[in-house]
This record gives sequence, structure tokens and C-alpha cells, in this order.
Amino acid sequence: MTIDGNYVAPEPAPQPGSYPVSIGWTQAAIAISSVMVLKTPMNLKMNIEMHGPLLIDFERHAFSWSTPLEHFPVDAVHTGLETIPGGAGAPPLFEPPGHDLDGLLWQIGLNAFDGAPAFWLSSGERYRLTRWPNLTQHSHNLRQVRMIAVLGNAYVSTQELAGYSGVEVAEAQRLINALSLMRILSRSVEAPAAAVAPETATATRQSLFGRLRKRLGRADG
Repeated sequence: MTIDGNYVAPEPAPQPGSYPVSIGWTQAAIAISSVMVLKTPMNLKMNIEMHGPLLIDFERHAFSWSTPLEHFPVDAVHTGLETIPGGAGAPPLFEPPGHDLDGLLWQIGLNAFDGAPAFWLSSGERYRLTRWPNLTQHSHNLRQVRMIAVLGNAYVSTQELAGYSGVEVAEAQRLINALSLMRILSRSVEAPAAAVAPETATATRQSLFGRLRKRLGRADG
């Protein structure tokens, strides 16, 4: 697999039963990222204590779960993960259409890795959006919208994103993790730093931020 001309080795596929009981979403994020790069269609079933099974159909970009995302359990206890073959002829995991997968990936990415870089990201990378996320489908705050506006305008590193947006590096990293898990970030180790002074970047960000707010409606801080 290549990203902006740079070769990135595919992550190994998770095997049924390979993940024991775990707390939090890091193992889930690793499993999802691994399955998403497979050439063979594969789906996931996660057993989560007190929340019922979480079913992910990657081909349909959908999921089914008895827990609504507005009640997303940040410290969920995962009691098992199972890969299930997908593709033509495979029975559906759940009654379609299910829910759009982006909302779930957003929540998992934000709450995995405890603010450290996701394992599939490399040191020295800069990032830029390849498309706007549909924030009407998942929760967000004003700081996250500001960071998304920066990423829509230039390639930036996590540290640069934090500096331009006035947030802690760990908060910027959580956003990068989430957007990369959603597969809507372009990644490059060759992209130079943004050739604008911080004052100019701030003004541009405010303009982009204003357009985003107009598009999305009111976003709570």
C-alpha cells in the first residue's frame, strides 16, 4: 500500500480469538485498521460487556449496535473479537441499512491510544483532509471543528495542528487518529511545512471555520 508515493506495509489481519479481554478502544481500532486494508472482504463482531455485540460491515460501510453513539462507552470492556468473512454470497451481519460507519470510527479513533499516535501513523508525517467529514452525523466541539478547518487548508504535523488551533498536542493527536481511522486523511513525509505565517494561518482558519459552521449549523463547544 502506498500513501502519497510512500510505501506503507499493510497491517496484519486480526485472527478470531487473538484479542483477550481488554478495556478501552485501542485493540478495536487496531483490528478495524487491519481489516480495512485487506483485499479479502472481512467483517468484525466485537463482544462488549453490558452493551451487546457491535457488528461492522465494511463493504456496506455500516454498523449495528444496540448502544447509540450518544451513549458511547469510553471505557468499554471488550470480551472478544471475531472476524467474519464478507463479500458476495456471505449472509448479512445485520438487517440493512444499519448506521453509517464514519460516526463509529470517529468515536473509536478519538478514544483509542490515549492521545498517543495510532500505531499505523509514522513519525515525521504531515496530514491533510481528502474530504470533509460529515460532522452532522457525529458529535464534535468547536476545537475539533477548528482543527478540521486547518487540515482542510494545508498539510500540517500534529504539533503544528496543535499550535495553529491552540490545543494540547494530545488533543490534536486524538483528532488525527480519528480522521485517519476514517480514511479521510492524506499522509506525507515529504510535504513541507505550511508556507504561511501563523497570523495568516489564523485568518485563513477563521474563514474556513466560518464556512464549516455555516454548513454544519451550530456546533457546541
